Amino acid sequence: MIVSEKDRGMMKWMPYQSLVEQSSVLARMRYEKNKTPRPHIARERAEEINEILVHYSREEVDAKYWEDGYLYHAIGVIDSISSYSRSLRIGRKTIEFINLIELQRI
Repeated sequence: MIVSEKDRGMMKWMPYQSLVEQSSVLARMRYEKNKTPRPHIARERAEEINEILVHYSREEVDAKYWEDGYLYHAIGVIDSISSYSRSLRIGRKTIEFINLIELQRI
């Protein structure tokens, strides 16, 4: 028995179409599942970070920060430090002080 393409049409591909629609939902579920809580930093470490920020003089730094459940790194020269918004800016990235985990001069 020969089955022509006209007999089946696109019906044989319908299950794969639904997987494409589900991929964004599955990606979001994986993203949410892999989140970690904000790490706590010791008082001494917070004081070291503060000391670097107070005496900063355009050196390159490595900033490790937490954002939305994930840890990230930003390396570069700090463009601005704002005590009003309690944040610093490295390139295009604005990092809030509360999310700053580690700051080191390079």
